[in-house]
Amino acid sequence: MSKFLLTVCAFGLLLSFAFAQEKSPEQLREERSHIFGIEGQESQTFARVVAAGTKQRMNFYASLNPDCSASGDINIRITKQPEHGTAEMVAATSFPNFTRENIRYRCNQHEVRGQQVNYKSAEKYIGSDTLELLVLFPGGGFAREVHVNIDVR
Repeated sequence: MSKFLLTVCAFGLLLSFAFAQEKSPEQLREERSHIFGIEGQESQTFARVVAAGTKQRMNFYASLNPDCSASGDINIRITKQPEHGTAEMVAATSFPNFTRENIRYRCNQHEVRGQQVNYKSAEKYIGSDTLELLVLFPGGGFAREVHVNIDVR
C-alpha cells in the first residue's frame, strides 16, 4: 500500500508541473508594463538637441494592443511650460519605438495614430530649456511623468 501511495503522490506531483501554466517572458513583461509603483506611474527623463527657432518633435506617444491596433486615446498635459519657447501636442501618425523585448516590438514596422509633442524655441534663444509632461494612458491604469532637457543651439 505504501508503494502505491508513493507512486500516486509522485504521479500527482509530475502532473502538477505538466498542467502548471507558466507565463512566457512576453506575458510577464506585459504585466510589468502596467505596474509602475503603487500609483501606476513612472518617471522618465530624456534630452534633446534642437536648432534655435525651429519646430522639433520631442516625442511620439501611442497606446497599442499586442496586435498593433490602438487601445485608446492618450491624454498629454504640459505640467511645466518651457521658459524659452513653446510646446504643443498634435494628433499624428508615426512609427512607434518599442524595445525588442516588448510584445509590441513588431508594431514598429507600421505607422500608428497617436500624439506628438513638438517644441519651438524663441527665435534667437540659445541655451537650455526644460519641458515637463504628464502622459495619461487609456484605461486609467498607467501614467508617465516626462521631463525633457532641451539644448537649444
